[in-house]
Amino acid sequence: MFGILAATSAALFVLLYLLRRRQESFCISIHGMRLQVKRGAPPQALLSHCRRVADDARTLKGTVRGIRRGNGVVLMCSRSIPASYRQDIRLFWQKQPHSSEPKGQL
Repeated sequence: MFGILAATSAALFVLLYLLRRRQESFCISIHGMRLQVKRGAPPQALLSHCRRVADDARTLKGTVRGIRRGNGVVLMCSRSIPASYRQDIRLFWQKQPHSSEPKGQL
């Protein structure tokens, strides 16, 4: 009985993970002062801004993901990035012109 429950839970987790990855437009990984684009093609302006934030902080570690929602892209930052830096990235994203895309959120 426990084996069936564990297998079902694992299968459900994998399915949800794959569905979320399918919705990702891009994923940027930040480790210290190094940025790496894991998936997709983030806007160059966002990459430059994240690079400036990482250079200022020097110890950031986390991800910034662009998730497709409707006709737009919403930003999701990992919680390992301090709130002040997440807020800075979110405000930058809101100021950027996005063709027919709603404003990004964290």
